[in-house]
Amino acid sequence: MSEQDYLNYFNLKFWKTSSFFSGLILAVSDCLMIMLSIGISFFIINFLNHSWINFRSFVTYWTYLAPAIAVFYAAGLYPGISLPPADEVKKAGICCFFIFAGIALSIAIETAGEKKPLVIAFILAVPFALVLLPSGRELARHIFAGTKWFGVPAVFFVKSNNGNFIIERFLKRPDLGYKPALIIDQKATEYRTFNDIPVYAPTEEIFKVIKKTGIKVAIIIDYNQDLYLFNEYFRYTITIPKGQDVNTISSSVRDFGGVLGFSSTHNLTKNLSLIAKRFVDIFLLLISSPVTIPVVAIVALLVKITSPGPVFYGHTRIGKNGKEFKCWKFRSMVIDADKQLEKILAENPQMRAEWEKDRKFTNDPRVTKIGKILRKTSIDEIPQFFNILVGEMSFVGPRPVTKPELEKYGKKSDFILTVQPGLSGFWQISGRSDTGYEERITLDSYYIHNWSVWLDIWIIIKTVYVVIKGKGAY
Repeated sequence: MSEQDYLNYFNLKFWKTSSFFSGLILAVSDCLMIMLSIGISFFIINFLNHSWINFRSFVTYWTYLAPAIAVFYAAGLYPGISLPPADEVKKAGICCFFIFAGIALSIAIETAGEKKPLVIAFILAVPFALVLLPSGRELARHIFAGTKWFGVPAVFFVKSNNGNFIIERFLKRPDLGYKPALIIDQKATEYRTFNDIPVYAPTEEIFKVIKKTGIKVAIIIDYNQDLYLFNEYFRYTITIPKGQDVNTISSSVRDFGGVLGFSSTHNLTKNLSLIAKRFVDIFLLLISSPVTIPVVAIVALLVKITSPGPVFYGHTRIGKNGKEFKCWKFRSMVIDADKQLEKILAENPQMRAEWEKDRKFTNDPRVTKIGKILRKTSIDEIPQFFNILVGEMSFVGPRPVTKPELEKYGKKSDFILTVQPGLSGFWQISGRSDTGYEERITLDSYYIHNWSVWLDIWIIIKTVYVVIKGKGAY
């Protein structure tokens, strides 16, 4: 492909290099979610007493949207490309608190406290906004990620095949916002393609072509040639280390008498963090109980009617600090599942290989008809609310593992066991049964390194989306 051919290719596939439209999409989503949050809070107050507040009057507060978006922009929420999820939830939550609290305070002062229901409505809108804003952004990204409207083109600088898995991650996740438009390979000797992306050697001609395209983002992966050129040709440069052993986003720079160092904190070793996490668990148990208790009763009856045997199944898992516990689920298999497993492993080499790799079958013949529905919808895991209640698990955490599985975690096993396992977590929202052990370990390690209440909130929001979609469940 000649340089002119590449320009034609680029102009056909990427119609812009600015992130303006990406930010605009998220801004529109934010406006809708802010109004929805206010509307829900007004509806609740109106439902309690019609004379307290006029439900339809919430639409008159659209005039606050412009200053709210300005506050979001000042907080760095736009254009929102590759913004860490925990940061996004934190910034959106704090901004909404001050915006709604400011509106409530101004109403209270202007009316000398005569419109208390209105003040309460705006305070009540804060928790709804904390959930709805990240949810709306997540939905907007998934709707527009595959279009030309969202994201910006980026040039990836690599050395041989070292950056392939990272480039593949960006290709699989267009919602991240950086779309591979060109690959510059330090070791390339001739033109080739990687997943239909042009790959060139780092020549003066190709850098001139890059300048003509107007691409502003360079992503550097194990590349160390002519680094001085990046400031001349790109506005933004991102360096991604080939090794991902250090995967904390909470690192801060420290100055030791003129010597720079990086520090990070394992937040889940702090007592205050553990108290906050436990508080969130109890709060979620309480607010979900009106729904979960009837569901447990109905599902228990269905399991008992459709299949002989106990309603619940407790599987031994390894918890925090290596302590064993019974991880409860609705029974979704036949009662002699263990004997059938031995027979399957002895007679079917292909299924034995699958079991040894993931400790699961894609199509498990031992699962009952009702069990397939329970697994697909993840309803089979609701009994783990009891594990959370007694403190054996948390709503969010690393995947609970069995003793044989720990061997696959290698040196990371002790680190993973420093925290409580979770009903949901990074591996669950990243494909669940579709993810291999290596990726699970990486995701669980990332969660522990970067834990915050805001990250837990984002994972819970994302879990709802994954469960509804049924992604990776079998």
